[in-house]
Amino acid sequence: MAVKHKSIECREKDEVYLTIIIGVLKRIEQQKSSQQCLLSKEARLEAKQCKKIVSDLGMVAIPTTPEDYVRFMTQIAMIQEFLLKYFVGDELIICTLQAFYTEISDPQKHPTPTMSIVLKLIDPQNIPKAVKWILQSSYPESGLEQALHTLCTWLSKWTWTPNLGLLVLEFMKGLAAEQHYEILVDITLTHIERLFKMLILPDPRTNVGPVVFHMLTSMQHNPKAFHKIIPHIGMIMRYLCNEKMIDSSRYYLESLFNLSMALMEHFPGYACYEQLKQTLKPYEGLTGDYKQLLMNSKAWLNKSQTTTLSQYAPGKVGLNNLGNTCYMNSVLQALFMTKPFRNDILAKSKDAVPLFFKLQSLFALLQFSERSSLSPSEILTAARPPGFQMGQQHDSSEFLGHLLDVLHEQERLIGNSNEHDDATTSGSNITTVVKKSFGGKTLTMSQCNNCGARSERMDTFRDLQLSFPSDADNQSVQTLMDYYLQKEKLCDDNQYHCDECCGLTDGERITRIIEPPPRLVLTLKHFSYDPKTQARTKILKRVQLDDNVYVDSNEYKLYAAVVHCGSSVDSGHYYTYAKDCEDWYKFNDCFVMKSKAEELCGLRSPEAPYILFYSRVDCSDPEPMGKCDLSSRLQSVLSRDYADLDAEKKKPKLSISAPPRPNNKDDYDPPPPGCGGGGFMDSTQNRFVC
Repeated sequence: MAVKHKSIECREKDEVYLTIIIGVLKRIEQQKSSQQCLLSKEARLEAKQCKKIVSDLGMVAIPTTPEDYVRFMTQIAMIQEFLLKYFVGDELIICTLQAFYTEISDPQKHPTPTMSIVLKLIDPQNIPKAVKWILQSSYPESGLEQALHTLCTWLSKWTWTPNLGLLVLEFMKGLAAEQHYEILVDITLTHIERLFKMLILPDPRTNVGPVVFHMLTSMQHNPKAFHKIIPHIGMIMRYLCNEKMIDSSRYYLESLFNLSMALMEHFPGYACYEQLKQTLKPYEGLTGDYKQLLMNSKAWLNKSQTTTLSQYAPGKVGLNNLGNTCYMNSVLQALFMTKPFRNDILAKSKDAVPLFFKLQSLFALLQFSERSSLSPSEILTAARPPGFQMGQQHDSSEFLGHLLDVLHEQERLIGNSNEHDDATTSGSNITTVVKKSFGGKTLTMSQCNNCGARSERMDTFRDLQLSFPSDADNQSVQTLMDYYLQKEKLCDDNQYHCDECCGLTDGERITRIIEPPPRLVLTLKHFSYDPKTQARTKILKRVQLDDNVYVDSNEYKLYAAVVHCGSSVDSGHYYTYAKDCEDWYKFNDCFVMKSKAEELCGLRSPEAPYILFYSRVDCSDPEPMGKCDLSSRLQSVLSRDYADLDAEKKKPKLSISAPPRPNNKDDYDPPPPGCGGGGFMDSTQNRFVC
């Protein structure tokens, strides 16, 4: 007996599904016309049939041969006509939506895009309400990513359902409102490249384009999505430029040019941009106000970051994310808000090393620039620690330690060389800018339990690393500080080496702060090494932020905090809260906004305070340096910045209107698919991409 070819069997199975669906719909039509059923019973029957129809549609694959496709679309049009005619009323539409979401959110199922035709039942104006209803219906979180993945897969293959792109866009906005940022980032990185290629075709463009631009403008903390599309930008722009008779092509040509310019500036320093700049050169006449694109877009970072320029804190300047450099931006803003340190950096006028010059320039611009945000690329180049890779997330505490160490050592060495005539001067005794603000001393005393011998060690520090007790939850900063300063038993694998006993013995150790620094920096050790996974994991313990902490008789007051959001040190996001006079501000890369101390104290996992900055209450903050007090070099830096900003403002702004809506195509079926290869739509404008 001959065995049928597999594709023939699949085609026959799909035709059976379609025949069954059409048969069910015809029976519903007969019931409607004969009025044989009671209304309540009829509604229950149709609800059950509705779910079955949705499920069966998800099993029907879209044929790829022209003759099969024509027959398929005829049947689909018939089914859709039935649905629009008889599946009316809130009860059946909700039932349809429930069945639809159940199918697309099940990771064990892989429904085909045919199912999306039921979206025609939902008025486009009601799509946002439908998404909100789904997200508020207590569906498990595990299905959200699968649902969005299914919808994006359909969007890159099937363009016959106009509501599909709108549903994807609203679903993404709904997930962002619920702060499901990891889902959105994962889905974007998975689908952005294929969706972006769809812009080459006029019909899918109006459905896919808004989703693509939403993904790119929302991924402001990581350049990966942008870098995925760079190899295809030239091809897309050439096609758009050649489509002189297509109304939407001009809009997307201009938008793509401006978005590329904005993202290159937002994530500077990558070699791949040289080729992209050459690609964009023929289109320079399209230049518009591209810098507003990202600033006016909501970013996938956290709820309070989703702001526009009108919400910016006046007089505060943000720092652009250069590709996972939030670890650096958060630290720089905290140091800038340390006013004595800022003034001392700005006042340094001679014998400064390049890192001082760069930090001086940045601080001067942060204080006096009229921009909303700046690019700290020179600091990244000069202060990036060894082993820190471009484009990768790193530990903000490690960056802070490295930056302060380099500043201290370079100033100490220069100061020592300038004092070469004085033989008694030691470089270690020079009061550097770092030491003046953050320098402190500890005295560690160890005692042998066997013979009572003692040893003492004096250490300098610029920050203290506070560990969590293993047997306690809900710690406060004060209790962690007390834990750091309490007696430590030296036993087992951590015995004391006693010179008197000539070996390891049990003992005790206690640390005291004998020179409290003017500004106390505390790092809460939320990360620990897991030997099983061989990775650093986050300790998800809540810490009560004390506005005031006490070290012996010295009182300190909180004025800044670097926060980490995420479950791993190698992922997530850093941002900073800082106090200026009586007002609190939130510095989130290029976004700066007013905040409150209650927002910082009310953080919940996975957001956690990581680096805390306290000011000793007997050390008052100085007045900020005036512009006239800056060196001539810094005055020149500001003058250049003002001139550049003024030139940018005078550039002609391109007014980009929204793309025209496509004509209503409900009255005819799309042409059958072409038979070209390569996995791309050809000139026949088929509606399904293999």
